[in-house]
Amino acid sequence: MTVNHLSDMNDQDIEQFIQAFDDFMTHAETEIDAHEKWKEAEEYTNHFYEKKAAELEVTVDYYMAEFL
Repeated sequence: MTVNHLSDMNDQDIEQFIQAFDDFMTHAETEIDAHEKWKEAEEYTNHFYEKKAAELEVTVDYYMAEFL
């Protein structure tokens, strides 16, 4: 792959770069959203296990080992 200096880029090169950058940003935003949703789900799950373990008056580790 050849890297052109900015001054060597024509309109087509610039358009291609902008499209590639837009594609990159879209993918990055999707990954960030997915990661945030995963973290929310993990927090909810941990809270759920803590609540269930407290109801049974056992540790979270014991609850997970015995009931999952």
